[in-house]
Amino acid sequence: MTSVIILAFLAGVLFVGGLPHFVKGVMGKSYMMPMGGKESPMGSVFWGWLNWVVAVLLWHIAPMRAHPRAAFVAAAVGVLLAGLWMSTMGAKSPRRSHAKEA
Repeated sequence: MTSVIILAFLAGVLFVGGLPHFVKGVMGKSYMMPMGGKESPMGSVFWGWLNWVVAVLLWHIAPMRAHPRAAFVAAAVGVLLAGLWMSTMGAKSPRRSHAKEA
């Protein structure tokens, strides 16, 4: 059961991690890469796609049928935590983010 939870959690994290890279790349914009710096839009699309491929592989490798509820909960927690973490990546301080919106 532990392997199901870990693999499902990682699949959720990788799925959410690939989303902004793929979307920005498809829009013709680059997105910051995990190793630092910005890649070309095509590089962003490739990185997002690669994250999704690995997420699907992890989802299929894990013996999910034995523990479907645990797999779902672990993936949902991975998606939530990755989303919350990524939502704070661009905000350096609350004052600056409000100043930009005004």
